[in-house]
Amino acid sequence: MRFVLRLVSAAFVLAPLSYINAQTAPAPVTAPTPVVAAIAPKNLAMDFRTIVITSGVPDTSVIQGHAVGSGDKTRMDLTMKGPGAQVSPLGGSGGEVSMILSDNGTTMTYLDAKASHYLRVRPADMLAQAQRSGVKMGFSGTEAKVDNLGAGPTILGHPTSHYRTGTGMTMTINAMGQEQVVKISSTSDYYFADDIKGVVNPFASLSGGDMAAMFGSSSKEFADKMKAMQEKLPKRTPLRASSTSTMIAQGQTRTTNTQAEVTSVQWVDADPKLFEIPSTYTPVTLPGMAGSQGGAQGGAIPPR
Repeated sequence: MRFVLRLVSAAFVLAPLSYINAQTAPAPVTAPTPVVAAIAPKNLAMDFRTIVITSGVPDTSVIQGHAVGSGDKTRMDLTMKGPGAQVSPLGGSGGEVSMILSDNGTTMTYLDAKASHYLRVRPADMLAQAQRSGVKMGFSGTEAKVDNLGAGPTILGHPTSHYRTGTGMTMTINAMGQEQVVKISSTSDYYFADDIKGVVNPFASLSGGDMAAMFGSSSKEFADKMKAMQEKLPKRTPLRASSTSTMIAQGQTRTTNTQAEVTSVQWVDADPKLFEIPSTYTPVTLPGMAGSQGGAQGGAIPPR
């Protein structure tokens, strides 16, 4: 029961996950004199900062990160401080971790450089596994909407457009003879750069196409609403985002406020090896997933 609650609640919280679409580097600079024009690098990269404040938790959590995209993958190197900053099942409440995200964020590979370990997970598969193990979920009051609020502020010299999304649902979970009703809602504001030819989103949570895939087998209605919402969002890079999410369960309400902002944007030549699992790394088991359909690697999904 707790595993399902953690998985679902994470889907509604603005977290430093990311997605990436095809990138286009800036055009080469043409000099007025007959010199060879510089060739622009092809990988969009950025530094960002995320601050998380959770009700009932005295300490503010801070995540500093660097993200770089290549094709259908994104690499993020994160430094985390505070109890709410954990985004990796490999570490504790703080420290450093790297993530490789693919399939628009639906596949997450966590890398622990200190221990030479990796863990690859797909939340949609994890949720499906929970259902196969006897967990039953019912959905009602599903909501997914988006509003175009017009021009936003200029951020790092880039004009932006402001969009607001809202998601929510009431979920009834039955497991091990117990029933629990969970109500979750989230409102997020995104400021997309109008002039950056590329998409790397270090602020995307499981609230987009990945979230639609995650709940598709459980609630087609909600999945369809999520897909329709995503189609209305611009395929551009957000430079600032904020979110307020609320989860009500067992008579308790937990509210999480997140503020995230890109602090620099660059075009770089990224080493292709950044997006690969080092051959010396060994897979580890996600707690509670041993013996799952993750295969012989005990919950870790084999590289592909």
